[in-house]
Amino acid sequence: MTLTIYRIASIFLPLLLSACASTTTKPAPARGDTPITTANPAPSTPAPNRTESPTKTSATFALLSAADEALAGKQPEQAILLMERAVRIEPRNFELWIRLSRAHLASGNLAPAIQHARKAIALAEISSSESSRANQAKAWLQYAKVLDAQGNTREAASIRSRYRRQRG
Repeated sequence: MTLTIYRIASIFLPLLLSACASTTTKPAPARGDTPITTANPAPSTPAPNRTESPTKTSATFALLSAADEALAGKQPEQAILLMERAVRIEPRNFELWIRLSRAHLASGNLAPAIQHARKAIALAEISSSESSRANQAKAWLQYAKVLDAQGNTREAASIRSRYRRQRG
């Protein structure tokens, strides 16, 4: 009897180990998230004034496109979830922080909107790209939008007058 168990184990154990080694599992989507398909990561409409993609990976681009669609469809909470995923992939991308700030602003969450705009400003200021000034201006203008929503129109107007010229 014991010999039979060893024979069965010697046959099935290598099969089991090889099956475990060759399979991959995808993590289940977080509660409330919808699965994102990346079959066509191109946005349905071209983004205005964009000369290059603000992202480095196709996964981030797909999340960004889906978040833009969610915002256009008046679903800011869904856009926030998607943008948070994108920021986890590329945490040093100032453009993603600006988009996350916009999504929070659209949902009326002013505290995180201002926090994310400030993060975008900090990242844009340490950016070493040729368009660093334009990036800084873009981040500061998002910050001005949040200040307007908070009722701080004087400071927002001051920021706009300083950075509108530099936006490019």
